[in-house]
Amino acid sequence: MDLKKEEWLDKFRTLPSRKLSDIEKQMIFILIEKSKVQRERSMAILNKGFLIFFAFIIIAVFGRIYNLITQVYINVLFILGILVLVASVISYHRVLNQEEKILDDMLDSFFK
Repeated sequence: MDLKKEEWLDKFRTLPSRKLSDIEKQMIFILIEKSKVQRERSMAILNKGFLIFFAFIIIAVFGRIYNLITQVYINVLFILGILVLVASVISYHRVLNQEEKILDDMLDSFFK
């Protein structure tokens, strides 16, 4: 970890002393804000996925306890809950990876 930190410090020391124009600053600000919006949207999807998962599980548990739902439907609810949860986690992870790549590319462009 310290080696990576030292590498970053060396990169920052060797940065050219060029000033950013106002347009470049605004573009960077817009890209960061867009990244935040995408992250918030994917977080909302993740939260809704967790909510749906827990709703399916609660329905399945109450259906099992009070014998309101057959075992086949309980299994289907459980599987659908897990699928929703997995889909929301994958969606969130994909968005975070894309944002990280974009920000890394932007940071690397400053070092060139």
